[in-house]
Amino acid sequence: MDQALHMHMVPAADVAALRAFYIDALGWKTLGPDMPGSVMLRAGTAVIVFLPRDYLAKESGIDVSATARAINAVFVESKADVDSQIARALAAGAALTSPVRDRDGGLYSGYFTDPEGNGWEIVWSPVMRPGADGGLTLALP
Repeated sequence: MDQALHMHMVPAADVAALRAFYIDALGWKTLGPDMPGSVMLRAGTAVIVFLPRDYLAKESGIDVSATARAINAVFVESKADVDSQIARALAAGAALTSPVRDRDGGLYSGYFTDPEGNGWEIVWSPVMRPGADGGLTLALP
């Protein structure tokens, strides 16, 4: 199996609410034409797609109601970027789950959840930054 992640499929109870949060409130852009019943977003070098929970369960054969949610991380260029992106998410209706602060490993970050409880961390790292292709780069001292 290739060591790659191209798409992160997320079961959703209310795709319309997630569309309003990510596109209308946060200003993210959809990938491709709008598809009724799903939202597909480019996230760096991968794609996040929110799909109706029942559809994803039927297609995958996996009981997505019992599946633990992942916490997604967005790495940014500065601590100020962490502050502004967390503030924008909160203004859009996100729920703060861990306040912005200095963390272990020299990280500076905060955590929130979207309207359906999907977790996000906005993080600045002294050694991991977004690269030109949108993927993470590692610059060890």
